[in-house]
Amino acid sequence: MNLRTLFAAGFAALMLTACTTPKTVSYFPDLKDGEIVNTIFSKGLILMPSDQLSIVVNTKSAELNNVLNLPVTAQIIGYSELQSISQSRGTSVYTIDPDGFIDFPLLGKVKAAGLTRNELATHLKQTLAEQNVAKDAVVTVEYTNMGFSVLGDVLKPGFYEFTSDRTSVLQALSKANDMNITGNRREVKVLRTEGDHQVAYVLNLQDHKSLMQSPAYYLQQNDVVYVDPNNYKKRQSTANASEITKASFWLSAISVLTTVAVLIFK
Repeated sequence: MNLRTLFAAGFAALMLTACTTPKTVSYFPDLKDGEIVNTIFSKGLILMPSDQLSIVVNTKSAELNNVLNLPVTAQIIGYSELQSISQSRGTSVYTIDPDGFIDFPLLGKVKAAGLTRNELATHLKQTLAEQNVAKDAVVTVEYTNMGFSVLGDVLKPGFYEFTSDRTSVLQALSKANDMNITGNRREVKVLRTEGDHQVAYVLNLQDHKSLMQSPAYYLQQNDVVYVDPNNYKKRQSTANASEITKASFWLSAISVLTTVAVLIFK
């Protein structure tokens, strides 16, 4: 290879580095049209101590409803008893204790940790029937304080509450208005508390098969999703990084290369 060819190759590489768009900004570049993707099985959120739940029980008896649903509004002067009952319904909030139980009216201690909210609702309904408290109860369980955090190189970092039983990391990023163009799609971290430990999962959003089989694909309560900035943005944080990305830098580089070329080939 002669000097002219070597110079041309070096100059072309320099210009490509300056002008090309990184290929690491897309999601699932290997996903094909019509491809069937299997995701990891998930029952949904599993309840654990300190979770807060809204539990509402409806029966045919207004008086029984008033007992089973913890009221937060006192009876207003001039209101009838039935009006007071109506005001108090739908307001019951329970916190799962450290042993995994809630203290439910007429039933006492009821195991909640380790169940999904639907399983807890079914368990409460069955127990109410078995203990002859209510044969026709309709039990609804909702989350009140359960959510996850999205931090790092996203448009809208913050804490978001769960609105469904299963929330994927992709839905979490969507709630944060997606990651910025400079977010590292190959190393999205999920930090999860498991017992007394913090466990870190690293997800590659450009490998859909490994992503959707990861235990962290579906989030759990108090998970932290962290988007690391890519190398381009990391370089910008250095003292001289802003100079590297300026047009004047490239003009100067081209000028130097041109002068060297003139001296070599003159």
